[in-house]
Amino acid sequence: MNFRGARLRALVKKVILFIVIYAISITYFFPILYMFLSGFKTEAQAVMPAIFFKPTLVTYKKVLLDPTMHQYLRNSLFQVFFGTSLSLLLGIPAAFALVFGKLKNRDSSGKIYLWFITTILLPPVAVLIPLFTWYQQIRLINTPYGLLIAYVGFHIPIVVWMVHSFFSDLPKEIFEAAEIDGCSKLNRLTRIAIPLARTGIISAGLLVAVFIWNEFFLGFNLTGNPTATLPVYMARFREQQGQFVAQLSAASTVSVLPAIILGWMTQKALVKGLVAGAVKG
Repeated sequence: MNFRGARLRALVKKVILFIVIYAISITYFFPILYMFLSGFKTEAQAVMPAIFFKPTLVTYKKVLLDPTMHQYLRNSLFQVFFGTSLSLLLGIPAAFALVFGKLKNRDSSGKIYLWFITTILLPPVAVLIPLFTWYQQIRLINTPYGLLIAYVGFHIPIVVWMVHSFFSDLPKEIFEAAEIDGCSKLNRLTRIAIPLARTGIISAGLLVAVFIWNEFFLGFNLTGNPTATLPVYMARFREQQGQFVAQLSAASTVSVLPAIILGWMTQKALVKGLVAGAVKG
């Protein structure tokens, strides 16, 4: 009898936990679902929220065929691709040098790594004024390359932080044996370290890509209309067009959809990399 009671209590706990998890998930996902569905409404339907409505593709067509939207989308893709690539290209060798490099001062590696970690905590607003002044002098304001430099500078520490933990967990005996066999530092990095730590590198790249895709503050203050990214377009869209809820919902859906799809397709690698990095760090 006690055994049946214990099984019943365990079953009730599982059911309650199941209901709570799904309730939290639905609550969290509902704004995104509502935004997605609002894009299939007309402006009149979107102003007066209703559960049942006649869907239409007019709003999505208007947003997707807007040449201004295409321009901002191209700018975002440019920043994400080159910003992520350059952050990885510069951050991975830096993390490798901090773990396996031979510095004269043994404490230098830890101090440099700590400097990288502390720069992650630096808010963009703290450097906006000097950055804006410097960009004005060298004419990088309202250019895609000025924003790209800022993105790379802010995201290299994230790459170093994540990849460093994976490199630190690799057995150093492998690299010592490769060095004895005449393997250069570049080959040790490209042929040994990167393949063994590819999960952490993929996770770092995904995080940087999502951060750049969603970044608004620097994009808003360092660019103009021809070079701004999608988050900036969303803010200016509302200011210029007024309270067009359906169009704003459709444009928002288009802007968040790539990040959602990318996260869904790579969720296993991302979770594995983040968990492994947390344990190893």
